Amino acid sequence: MSPSLSDTRVQGEACWHFTACYQYPNSVVVKCLSMAAPRRSVHEIDSFITRSQHLLSALPRLHPRRAACVYSLARVRFNRYMLSSQKADLDKAILHLSETMLLHPWSLPELKQNIFPIFFNLAFALFVRSNEFNQPEDATYAAKYLRHLRDRPHAAFGSRHAVTTLLVDVLAVRVALEAGSVLQDIEEMALLCHELLTSDACDSADTTRRIALFAVAVSKKIRPWVLDQPLDQVIESLRAAKKHKPDLREALFALAHCLICRYYMTFVNGDYDEAASVLDEIITSGSPEDKFVTGAQAYVTTIAMVRSDMYQTPEHSEEAIYRARAFLSSSSHEKILRSVINSALKDSANRRSRFFGSIEDPGARFGDSQYSLSESQLLAVMGIYGTRDDNSEFKRTFGRIGKKNELLEGLLSRIRNNDMTKIDKAIEEARSILPSSAPTDPYATHHCKLFGCVLFDVFERTRKIKYLNESISTLRRVFEHPLPQYRRFEALGLLSRSLLTRSGSFPGYRTQDLDEGLELLSRCVDDRQASLPRRLQFACLWAHIARVTRRPSASTAYETSMLLIQETLIFAPTLQLQHAALASSDESHRISLDYASHRLDLGQLEEAIETLERGRALLWSEMRHLRASIDQLLQVHPHLAHKFARVNRDLEELTKSIPPSHELSIDDGTADDLRAVDPFSRFLLKQRKLLKERDELISQIQELPGFNNFLTCHSFDTLRSAASSGPVIIINHSKWRSDILILLQNASPSLIPTPHDFYHRARALKDKLLDSRHKYGLDSSHYDQALASVLAELYKLVGKPVIDRLRQLGVPEQSRIWWCPTSVFCSLPLHAMGPIPSDDAEKRYFLDLYICSYTPTLSALIQSRNRILGSRSSERPSVLLVAQPDPTLPTVKGEIQVVRDLQDNTNTEVISLISEAATPAAVIDGFRHHQFVHFACHGTLEAGKPFEAGFELYGDERLTLLEIVRSHLPTAEFAFLSACHTAEVTEGSLDDEILHLAAAVQYCGFRSVIGTMWAMVDEDGRDLAEHFYKTLFSSSRRVPYYERSAKALRVAVKKLRKKRRVTLERWVNFVHYGA
Repeated sequence: MSPSLSDTRVQGEACWHFTACYQYPNSVVVKCLSMAAPRRSVHEIDSFITRSQHLLSALPRLHPRRAACVYSLARVRFNRYMLSSQKADLDKAILHLSETMLLHPWSLPELKQNIFPIFFNLAFALFVRSNEFNQPEDATYAAKYLRHLRDRPHAAFGSRHAVTTLLVDVLAVRVALEAGSVLQDIEEMALLCHELLTSDACDSADTTRRIALFAVAVSKKIRPWVLDQPLDQVIESLRAAKKHKPDLREALFALAHCLICRYYMTFVNGDYDEAASVLDEIITSGSPEDKFVTGAQAYVTTIAMVRSDMYQTPEHSEEAIYRARAFLSSSSHEKILRSVINSALKDSANRRSRFFGSIEDPGARFGDSQYSLSESQLLAVMGIYGTRDDNSEFKRTFGRIGKKNELLEGLLSRIRNNDMTKIDKAIEEARSILPSSAPTDPYATHHCKLFGCVLFDVFERTRKIKYLNESISTLRRVFEHPLPQYRRFEALGLLSRSLLTRSGSFPGYRTQDLDEGLELLSRCVDDRQASLPRRLQFACLWAHIARVTRRPSASTAYETSMLLIQETLIFAPTLQLQHAALASSDESHRISLDYASHRLDLGQLEEAIETLERGRALLWSEMRHLRASIDQLLQVHPHLAHKFARVNRDLEELTKSIPPSHELSIDDGTADDLRAVDPFSRFLLKQRKLLKERDELISQIQELPGFNNFLTCHSFDTLRSAASSGPVIIINHSKWRSDILILLQNASPSLIPTPHDFYHRARALKDKLLDSRHKYGLDSSHYDQALASVLAELYKLVGKPVIDRLRQLGVPEQSRIWWCPTSVFCSLPLHAMGPIPSDDAEKRYFLDLYICSYTPTLSALIQSRNRILGSRSSERPSVLLVAQPDPTLPTVKGEIQVVRDLQDNTNTEVISLISEAATPAAVIDGFRHHQFVHFACHGTLEAGKPFEAGFELYGDERLTLLEIVRSHLPTAEFAFLSACHTAEVTEGSLDDEILHLAAAVQYCGFRSVIGTMWAMVDEDGRDLAEHFYKTLFSSSRRVPYYERSAKALRVAVKKLRKKRRVTLERWVNFVHYGA
């Protein structure tokens, strides 16, 4: 945009009248100048010109009055041009002005007073000619003269404001005609406009027009992904315009545009937020048909889509969905643009599905699109709406870019479809387009990146090193100029891939390529502007390669991977979705085991134990953090403590809830300032807001004296207290190396090496057990034989080495020990390994030598011992009996009677919830009032849905694992879960997350829990309960009940084992968790 003809003529009349009166007050020349007033006719002006020419012909060149006459003739010629629009008049006016400048000497006092107005009028005339006749050199000279005037003292010329405004006009023409460095001219315009906005003339119409000119020039010429643009200066000036002229929408739009362009280079969220806020102001300032409003809608939707694609975080994806839905709800946009945005909406919906599973597609109502979202199309949105003028040049430019993209992407697609016909010719054609990409072309680096991918894929199919070498050199070209951050991340990853491939395939390149490739991977991992899933992927690859090649960076890579896994855990708002996210990533549930094995390679036993504790049972650990004690914090900073507790409560409520309906409806978020496209989106955004608040509070707490370790991972010195009542045996199952570690309270950990095939043998044992169970069933002789075989092999693999080491360590038989297994060992009955060879004929198993318990993590065991029991008036605990008699459970009535008899036999209070009384709400309420709970009912599992495991209660209602973990029971002590599958990891769930009913009951407060590893035989519940409670209540009263429970279970199991016709799987089934 440049000044219009009408604007120029109004400005011209004002400028020339001002300079004439200023230069020639009371002069005879004024009378001549008055003849040239614009109100005169062309005939009158021509007469004046004729007389002036006669006068000049009579005056010698050095006559003192000649300069004034020439100057008056210049003005008359300019006024004639304003009436006739004939370029010849303007040319002669400029010629006369130039002659006036050159005439010498200046003898008249009034002419000696100041030459600078002549400069001004010459600059103005040149500006008019450049603007109206597209003569860029005129604008260049005009700018030069005006800069000269601005360098003079203010007293030398009456109005600096007039010079500044005209210079803005001239620079706008130079920008439009590209007469020189466009970016330098825009930078100068920014400085001039900032000066105008901070001057006394800020409120004038002249200033407003120049700010609008500047804004439009910026919107047309500043582009995303173009380097070395004066964005900081331009943004500062436009912010001033927003402050002083908040209703000038051209300036608002330009400000948002520049903030977005800077955001695409730096990805600083502050720029995005400010741009979105400015665009929202524009959207609310006019009607939906207003071009500024439609442009702002398209723009704010586009940047939301780009950010969502770059970061791939849930909150950004939800905003993109919200913006796209709002955009598509309007009917004021071009069809092609609606199709592009609709495609982008589908991309965001697919990303939402990847994050959270099956959720209704937010774009489903808007139909299919034939367009796919691409970076060039997003840039085209800015071209369509970035200016109010014709954008044909923009469209031509990106049409050429699109053809190059199409060629390269088509070639890449061909290769990946194994179409290698005439491949060398195709590569040569692709190679030929690279030099034609100018360094300032925002897509030059993109084309190099695409061609590098083409060459790499050709190498993979031909194994010819020439293609790999050229791929590396081509990708290096990407870094010859500064890059936007996200493009740098992509290019670093691709270059690293090529270098590491060459290192692994060709020994001559090994060391140098390997070190550089790993360094590039580490830079990708450290790029906080990139998406977490991609960073985690690169971190795991870095760790793997560094370890294989024995590089010292392996430890750093593993540590970084652990941190990124913990960050990704909170991607999803609920436990179910968090588990699904973990389960979808192979790296997440393997990296801690591999990292621990690496630390064992280095002889770091204590650090290996810390690593396993950090990387396993992540969901339980995160939930425990939400119930972190604030007792000490209350004494130091009560306000912070209460605020932290409130946020934790709100976050726990969200995390353990069931996601709301996904029914879609546009929601303006007025209630809580959350813009959400549906209830699930609101749910998600609320969780992210709480997480941010919680992180800020934790940082504040950790700054308090003595709280620097608040909610940090437990140190080994803390973890070793888990062995205060007996050794804890940890089995790390990693493909790199597997180990058995015995944790002792007052000694260093003891390491038991394992055979080289330990990893695969252990996996085979689990597969054998599960395959036999699925194929033949629990009650089959085939399964019993398979179980016997597994137990015997397990004894050789684990049991015998552990028994030998425990004896070496002086741990006496009949001591309590705890198993803390990982991976496949979470599903194997370690407590029943055997039979153990003996001198007599009696069969002995591991549980005959030691009293065995399990614990999901060391922290869970420590916490189960640290809970403070509430005061009780009676010596005996009260028992809550939850039972559901059923025709398929004929002996449950006998089990009910066994528990009820405790009231008479042991003076123990028993409260029963049986049949219709056993509702989920009643059971949860009963948990709060009893130290013991005994379940006698069906237990159920659903494959792939661990949080839906539960107890079947009255009327087909179920008490699920998710409902259990919502309870907080600080006074609970012991739970007997006489139901199927209560200590079984659901099929499709992660072994190391230990998501089963026994772990859930332990988490919500019970110190000790008895559960089952698979389906149980109905009558075993009655028999086991009878022997268990008899032993429990006859033991020494000096030992807390929860500590007696493991020994009582062993006694009961041994009784069951001796019963006639009891198969192996029936007594092996029962396990003890907790203290």
